[in-house]
Amino acid sequence: MILFACSCAYSQTSVIKGALVDSSEHKNLQNTVITLFNSKDSILTAFTRAGAQGDFQLNVPDTGSYVLLLTHPYFADFSDRIIMNPGQPVDMGFINMISKSKLLEEVVVKTGSPIRIKGDTTIYTADSFKVREGANVEELLKKLPGVQVDRNGQITALGEKVERFLVDGEEFFGSDPGIATKNLRADIVKDVQVYKGKSDQAAFTGIDDGQSKQTMNLVLKEDKKKGYFAKIEAGGGLKNGNNLGEGDKFNNALMFNAFKAKRKISAYGIMSNTGKLNLDWDDRNKYGGTGDVQATDDGGISFSSMGGDYNRSDGIPTNWNGGIHYNNKFNSDKQSINAGYRITKINAPGETKSYSRNFLPDSTWLNYNNNSGFSSNLKQGANLIFETKIDSMNTLKLTAQGNFNNMDASYNYYSENRNIDSSFINVNNRHGHNKTDNSNMGANLLWMHKFKKLYRTISVNGGFSHTEAKGTALLYSNIDFYRNGVVDSTGTLDQNTISDNVLNNFNTRIAYTEPLLKDFYLELSYSFGLTKNANNRNVYFNDGTGGYNQFVDSLSNDFQLNTLSNAPGINFRYNKKKLNFSLGTSAAFTNLDQRDLTNGTTRGYNFVNHSPRANLTYKIKPSETLNFYYNGAGRAPSLNQLQPIPDNSDPLNIRVGNPLLKPSFSHDFDLYYNSFKTLKERGIWAYASYNFRQNAFTQFSEFADGIRRYYDVNTNGVASFNSNFNYNFKWKGPGIRIGAGVGYGFNRNVDFVSSFSADNGSSAKNITKTNIYSFSIDVYKSVDEKYDFGLAPNARYNNTRATVSSNANANYWSGGLNIWGNVQLPGKIEIRTDVDANYVQKDPRFPANNNYVIWNGFITKKMYKNQFEARISIYDILNQNRGYNRNFGNYSFTETYRTTLQRFWLVSFVWNITKNGTGTPTAK
Repeated sequence: MILFACSCAYSQTSVIKGALVDSSEHKNLQNTVITLFNSKDSILTAFTRAGAQGDFQLNVPDTGSYVLLLTHPYFADFSDRIIMNPGQPVDMGFINMISKSKLLEEVVVKTGSPIRIKGDTTIYTADSFKVREGANVEELLKKLPGVQVDRNGQITALGEKVERFLVDGEEFFGSDPGIATKNLRADIVKDVQVYKGKSDQAAFTGIDDGQSKQTMNLVLKEDKKKGYFAKIEAGGGLKNGNNLGEGDKFNNALMFNAFKAKRKISAYGIMSNTGKLNLDWDDRNKYGGTGDVQATDDGGISFSSMGGDYNRSDGIPTNWNGGIHYNNKFNSDKQSINAGYRITKINAPGETKSYSRNFLPDSTWLNYNNNSGFSSNLKQGANLIFETKIDSMNTLKLTAQGNFNNMDASYNYYSENRNIDSSFINVNNRHGHNKTDNSNMGANLLWMHKFKKLYRTISVNGGFSHTEAKGTALLYSNIDFYRNGVVDSTGTLDQNTISDNVLNNFNTRIAYTEPLLKDFYLELSYSFGLTKNANNRNVYFNDGTGGYNQFVDSLSNDFQLNTLSNAPGINFRYNKKKLNFSLGTSAAFTNLDQRDLTNGTTRGYNFVNHSPRANLTYKIKPSETLNFYYNGAGRAPSLNQLQPIPDNSDPLNIRVGNPLLKPSFSHDFDLYYNSFKTLKERGIWAYASYNFRQNAFTQFSEFADGIRRYYDVNTNGVASFNSNFNYNFKWKGPGIRIGAGVGYGFNRNVDFVSSFSADNGSSAKNITKTNIYSFSIDVYKSVDEKYDFGLAPNARYNNTRATVSSNANANYWSGGLNIWGNVQLPGKIEIRTDVDANYVQKDPRFPANNNYVIWNGFITKKMYKNQFEARISIYDILNQNRGYNRNFGNYSFTETYRTTLQRFWLVSFVWNITKNGTGTPTAK
C-alpha cells in the first residue's frame, strides 16, 4: 500500500481529446462509448461518453501504449493505437464514424477484381485495365466496360451521359473532364467510380430532390499524391499545302501536378494549331447569351449561350489555353478550399457548306449555302468552393464562379434557294461583323445543421447570379427574288444592331427533415425565386452617309420580364437495407410580368407548376441493383420567345416572339439496372428513359418566296424514348474482354409549317417519327509489356417518317469501326496506331458519298530510364478526314461540310518528370 501511494504521488496524467463526426448519415453521436485499454494486457484504463456535440476527453497517464475504442449502436467500431509521451497531450481532432448501414452495402470481393459494386456505386479498379506506359486517363476510360468516350471527349457511363466529373471527390478545373482525362496520367488513378451524384442539400438531408446527375470520380493512388509530376511536350511539322489556311504545324504543351498530403496544385498550358484543343466539355451554360432564359419551377433560372461550346471551333483553329487549380483541406479537415482559373484564346478561319432539301405539303425546294469567315474568342473562367465544418452540427459551403467571353467574328455568306426543277427562288449575298462581350457571375451559400435527434436537419441554400450579353452586329444583305427565271425584286439590308441582355436572379431554398417512424422520414421545403430579365435591342439603318443613325423602331425593342416564384414542397423517404424509396412534390406559384417599355404596355402571367418526383432503389443482391427515377418539371417561356419583335439577323429565317405562349411541363421516367459478377468478371448494364411534354414549345414556320418567318407555339404529342443494353465478360482462356451493346431510340416531334406559295395560306401539322436502332461490339486484348489491341465496330439504322410529305421520309444505315493498338519492341521502341472508319449510307437526294477513314500512326522511342521520349506522329495518313454532318429535321434534310484539318505530321519531344516524396526525381 505504501509503495502504491508513492507511485500515485509521483505519476503524471495527460489528456486525450477529440470529436466524433458523421459526414454521411448525419446522425447524432452523443453518448458514444469511448474506452481506453492498455495495449499490453488489455486492462481498462479509462472510460467516458461523448458529449452533446460529439466531443470527448480522457485523463490518462502520460506514458505508455494504449488502444482507443469507440462504439455506437448505429456506427462501426473505431479503434486506434495511441502512444503517450510525457508532457504531450493527444488531440485526435475530428474522427469520422462510418454508418453500419453503409458497411452493409459493401461487397466482399476477390482481391484484384476489376469491377465491384458498393451501394449504388460501380467501381473500376484502374490497374486491372492495362494501358500503355504514359497513357492518359481518356485512354483508360475507353477500356472500361460500360464506358464510352466519343471523338469529342463526351463520356457515357452505364448508358447515361456523364454530367459531372470529379477528382478525389472534388471539382477539377471547374468540373471539366477534358482537362482531367487528357492531362492526368492513367497510372496515378486507383479507382474510377460511377454513380448518381446528388446535390449537396440532398446528400445532407438524405432525401432525393430530383437534382441527381450521372457522376464520374477519379480516386488517385495515395503514393502518387506525394511529390510532383510534370510533362513537357514540344512538337512541330512542316505545312501541307493541300489544306486551306494551313501553315507549319506546332503542338506544345505543359502539364504540372504537385501533391503534398491533402494539397493539390495543378496547372497546364497548351499552344497548338493542330486542331487539338484538349478541352472538350460542353460549358455553354456558363456563359451569358442573348437567348433562351427560363425560370424553373422552383424559382431558379436556366439559360443557354449563343456562343456555343467552351472550346468548340469549326475550321482550323490556333489556340492558346491554360489554367491553374488549387485544392486543400485544413484544420483536421474542418475547412477545405477548391479554386481554379483558366483562359483560352482561339483564332479560327473556317468555311462551311451545306446542302438541304425542304419539304412542305405542296412543294419541295433545294438550298445551298456557303459561309466563310474568321473568329477570335477569348474566354476566361474562375471557380471557388469553400467549405467549413463550424462544429459537429453545422456546415457552411460557399460556391462562386465567374465566366467571361469576348468574341470578334467576321463572315461572308452566300445562299441560293431553288425549285425542284433547279430554277432560282432567291439568291442571298451578305457579309457582317459581330462583337460580343458575355459575362456570367454568381455565388451560392449553403448552411446545413443537424439536431441532436437523429435525422432531424435543416438546411438553407441561397444564391444569386448576374448574366449579361452585350454586342454589336453589322449586317449587309442583298436578296434577289426570282420569277420565271429572272430577278423580279431585290431586298437590301444595311444595319447595325446594338444589344444588351441582362439577367439578375436571386433564389433560396429551405429544407427541414424529421424522422417519423423507423426508416421513414419527412422533408418539408420552401423555395423562393426572383428573376429580372431586361432585353434591349436597337437597330439602326445606314443613313446613306456611311453612318448608322437611322433608328428602326419596328425591329427594336426594350423589354423586361420579371418572375416571382414561391414553391412549398413535401417529400417522404423510406430507407431499408434493400429498398430505398422517396416520393414528393412541390407547387410553384409563379407570376410573370412582361413589360414593353417602348410602347408602355404590360402583360401578366400567373400559373401553378406541380413538380412531382419519385426515386426507388432496390438492391436485388449486393452486386445487383435496380433504380427508378421520375421527375416532373415546368418551364416558363423565355423573354425572347414572348416579345413580338422580328429578329432579322438571318434575313432568310426571321424569328418573332409569341406573347400568347403558355408554360410547358415535362415528365421524365428513367430506369437503370446493373449487375456485375465479380468472380466471373461478367457485367450487365441496362438503361431506359421515356419523356413526354405537355404544352411543349414547338415552331410554327411560315414560308413565302423562300423566306422563313417562325415563332413558338404550344402543342402536345412531343415524346421520346431511349434505351441501351450492354453485356461485358472476360474470355479467360485467351484473356480477351468482350462487350456487346444494343440500343433503341424513338422520337416523336410536332411542328407546324405553312405552304410554300404566298398565294396559299394553308398550313399543316407535321408529325415526325424517328426510330433509331444501334448495335456495338468491343473486343480488347492486352499482354503486359508486349502489346494491347482493341476493336470496336458499331452500326445504326435510322427510320424517319414525316406527315408533312412522304418526300421527307428517310431510311439509312450508318456506322463505324474503331481499331487501336500498340506494340512494344526491343530498344524501348513503341509503335502505336488507331483507325476510325466512318460509314453513312448514301442518300440519292444528296450529291456525294461520305464514307471516310482516319488512320493515325505513332512511333515512340524512350530514353534515359523512360524519362524522355522522341515521337514521330502522322495524322490522317490516308488524307480522308472531313468535317461532315447529316441532319434529318422535321421538314428538311441537311448535309454539312466544314473545313477541317487533314493529313499532317509532327516530330515531338516529351520530358516526363516525376518526384515522389523526398526521393530523387525518377521517370514513370
